[in-house]
Amino acid sequence: FRAWGPTVILSDGDVVFQPRKVERSGISEAVDGHVLIYIHKEKALDDVEQRYPAQHYVLVDDKPRILAAVKEAWGERVTTIFPRQGQYARDAKAYRPADVTVERIGDLLTHDLPELLLPEVTR
Repeated sequence: FRAWGPTVILSDGDVVFQPRKVERSGISEAVDGHVLIYIHKEKALDDVEQRYPAQHYVLVDDKPRILAAVKEAWGERVTTIFPRQGQYARDAKAYRPADVTVERIGDLLTHDLPELLLPEVTR
């Protein structure tokens, strides 16, 4: 993902438990410590923009509710990606569809960022 631009883990959850979980998982090291943790990440987008300004964002999340909320807030400034895996996979029908859906997060390694950002590409 680093080839696409700065990569930041945007996580939510308990302010005591979640940082430990992120640290133990090793994903903090994978993004050089660029981790933001909020109680509700979809409500902290102004802070994200201030810390990591960009013309365009790419958000990968397994929660359709989060993807829909961020798309509502950022509109065309964000490409939302839904890996259809895990406990939230069945929730997708209840929310606005993501811009891109993949079966597994690892499938993103086969995608090109410009390809994902083209609105006319059917995915």
